[in-house]
Amino acid sequence: MNAFFSSNSIPLIALHGWGMNESVWQSMDALLPDEIDFLALNLPGYGGTEALPEMTMEATVDWLADQFDGICHLLGWSMGGLVAQAFCHRYPERVESVSFVASTPSFVQRDGWREGMEEAVLKQFMQSLSENQSTTIRRFIALQFMGESGTAKLQKQLRESLSIQPPSSDTLDTGLKWLLNCDYRQDLERLPPQHWIFGGLDRLIPVSAGRDIQLLVPDASISYLDECGHAPLLTQAEAMTEKLLDFILQLKSK
Repeated sequence: MNAFFSSNSIPLIALHGWGMNESVWQSMDALLPDEIDFLALNLPGYGGTEALPEMTMEATVDWLADQFDGICHLLGWSMGGLVAQAFCHRYPERVESVSFVASTPSFVQRDGWREGMEEAVLKQFMQSLSENQSTTIRRFIALQFMGESGTAKLQKQLRESLSIQPPSSDTLDTGLKWLLNCDYRQDLERLPPQHWIFGGLDRLIPVSAGRDIQLLVPDASISYLDECGHAPLLTQAEAMTEKLLDFILQLKSK
């Protein structure tokens, strides 16, 4: 499989989800062939990366464009998937392919789109965050692994990792507003070759979203990890990495 990669391979750029940082990609990084130039980024305001003067989606994708040269394979988890979609629409010439993990074009339910969170539920989460940030994030971490067994140690490690350089309340609030307001359904067909990975046990992103995306974009690649929640990059890193590499290799072989 590594024969398709070389020292001048197109880099793979990974974007984390809401409240997280680049450390979530460590397990996957260890599984990638050495020939792949892998770059996991801390988005502005996360993991010690300075927040932008204006934390808009447009400013964030402009920042992302300055983080690497040329083109890339783009990878986004959860909220990072929204950033990846926005980047593809603003800089289509910079993306060879894009893969999404536990993400959708719209995180909340809208007319004609039931494959998301109820708007009222997300707004209640935003209110809880403003009242008690640490408790809300702890509950959010637990929600990502709901339905999966044996994740207590992993959850503890994740909480400890995030506590080192936690994002500000403003950064977290901005991310939640993206989840509430971003809707890229009408732009799905304009994406570069796209790959969506869903967890069968995900309580945040219904697995049925894969079916609806396939209807909107018949050529999209859709993968499923049945016994997995919202964070396959943490609980099923090997299986997820295999699906990701298979997708990229199929593109190279065409």
